[in-house]
Amino acid sequence: MARDLKLPLAGCLVCAAGLGLLAVFALSIEAGRHLDMRLFFELRDPHPEGGALANAIAALGNPAPMLAMLVVAVGIALLRGRQREALAAVLVVAGANVTTQLVKVLLAHPRVKVAIGGDPFEPNTFPSGHTTAIASAAIAYAFVVPAGWRSLALILGAALTLALGWAVVTIGWHYPSDVLGGILVAAGWGFAVLALGRAIRPRGAPRRTDQVSSPVAISVK
Repeated sequence: MARDLKLPLAGCLVCAAGLGLLAVFALSIEAGRHLDMRLFFELRDPHPEGGALANAIAALGNPAPMLAMLVVAVGIALLRGRQREALAAVLVVAGANVTTQLVKVLLAHPRVKVAIGGDPFEPNTFPSGHTTAIASAAIAYAFVVPAGWRSLALILGAALTLALGWAVVTIGWHYPSDVLGGILVAAGWGFAVLALGRAIRPRGAPRRTDQVSSPVAISVK
């Protein structure tokens, strides 16, 4: 197997394994649940009136903004004559978000949101769908922008993902583990699509100098 195929495949496997370990730690191990809840209470804003900014940022992970960002990414790729990159962007966003919704159902787990008199979380909060949406959209841009813009796109995508992760915890939508889980799903799909693109590259075709070498430089929704 070519070295340039092994690396993204390894990245995909690491993300998948990390997601599994995170799920066990945060949902099934008492110490993990305790740590997750403690971080949640430390980060959550107890004053709803102070959550206007957080709510605005969190809304970027809704379906409409996510689809708008994807449309722009696909448009950039098509304007550059890069149909393969446009398809890669669609695969990353679609694959990551479908995966997150399936995992939510498979790992549904009720967790308490507030200490006293609070309603329980919806049982399907892991991984965070909002984080997955924004992280996958950010990764999509790594496939479609010119090489000279790629570092900037990844930095901005990482910053936006972190901001949204902070927002959904601050307003009480998600635990920190949910955010990290969403990032792992999106990153895993980024690596998987990168590996697929390299695997189906026509035999003998030269590798493009501006081909994305790693679609993910994103930390943690």
